[in-house]
Amino acid sequence: MPELSSQFLLQQLSLTSEHCVVLALSGGLDSMVLLHLLSQARAEQPFELQAVYINHGISQHAQDWAAFCAQQCAVRNVRFSQRKVELAGRDNLEFKARTARYGALAEFVSSAQHLLLTAHHADDQFESLLLAIKRGAGVTGMGGIKAVRPFAAGHLQRPLLGISRQQLQQYALAQQLSWVEDDSNSDQRFERNFIRKQITPLLTERWPHFIRSVGRSMDNMQQLEQLLQEYSDADLQRCVVNGNLCLAELRKFSIVRQNYIIRRWLKQWQLNPSSQWLDILHSDVIAAREDASPMLQLEQYQLRRFAQQLHLLSEQQCRPSLQQLTWQGDAEIVLADQCGRLLFSAEPGDNAMPLGAGNTEIVFGQLNLRFKPYGAAHSKPLKQWFKLWQVAPWQRARTPLLLVDGQLQLVAGYGSAVAAEQASYWVSWHC
Repeated sequence: MPELSSQFLLQQLSLTSEHCVVLALSGGLDSMVLLHLLSQARAEQPFELQAVYINHGISQHAQDWAAFCAQQCAVRNVRFSQRKVELAGRDNLEFKARTARYGALAEFVSSAQHLLLTAHHADDQFESLLLAIKRGAGVTGMGGIKAVRPFAAGHLQRPLLGISRQQLQQYALAQQLSWVEDDSNSDQRFERNFIRKQITPLLTERWPHFIRSVGRSMDNMQQLEQLLQEYSDADLQRCVVNGNLCLAELRKFSIVRQNYIIRRWLKQWQLNPSSQWLDILHSDVIAAREDASPMLQLEQYQLRRFAQQLHLLSEQQCRPSLQQLTWQGDAEIVLADQCGRLLFSAEPGDNAMPLGAGNTEIVFGQLNLRFKPYGAAHSKPLKQWFKLWQVAPWQRARTPLLLVDGQLQLVAGYGSAVAAEQASYWVSWHC
């Protein structure tokens, strides 16, 4: 493992005078070593530096630790801030604390020049691997903690990932550093603490270089993941049409490759489905009969199949709109329920449809109304026109319908019963 020094840190981070470094400071051994290294590195290569302490409200000593961090930063002339976060409930506490912590830290990373540093080290990486194995993770999970990744407006970097906790402790003792001990670190109800106290000592006693070897394996997994992503970029571009997954293209690949494409597609919504969920997707959604409109829930989203495409929809996008409005001559109406905007004009424009004069109401979901688009031979119930136009089922009850003197005259975005030369107004729908 490399030797800890300010030069090591500068090489890891490639800092310049334009960088604004934000250190997530807990007051523990790891972050105090990183604070010391940063203050030394700043003397050799000037850059802006500040430290942030996040109070999770878990320990009764949290405010004392904040005071300790503030004092240590003052000694080193480092700007210090603290934030308190609220955690809802005590279940899954590690996850909730981590999510709240990074949410608070994002406030301090406001430009491309901002770099958030955390003091994760090689032992943390090893613990991540064991937890990934426990939950049956794939390549991404087995790769563990990333050394660098985008974060807020800038980046998050972990320069100590190749350093063991033993090295950090030796450095801290040699430099006569002070740090605090979190009392929760001894609570083996937390998974990482159990690994740290029970499993790591056994393995490193038998194989002293075990953690270093694990680190190399996880680096290899991250490289494999990067290679897979590079190869799948072309696959994803081929399969995505207007943001949806085209099943005709997806089916040209093996199931393994399909699953990787689906995972890459869902990642843009920060979704990571389980293997069991993917199995259900294939059997109940992709393989459903042709005339079916299957749906599968994934966290707060619904995945639906329509017209041989997979659509990922938020709960709001699936909810019918119940609003009913009377047009008072406004040039623009902003519709509720995220149904977009209606623009009214006396002149035709792009995608605008003709509307006649009269008392105009805007309604939704009345699919049994009869409608005869201009030029059509017969009128039909609106639901039949929606089928002919291949409007997705969830969109039918969210499409604005314009009634003039009680008669359906315009289906926004799809058709009008009025000839262009008879138009009193022109209406376009922006959703």
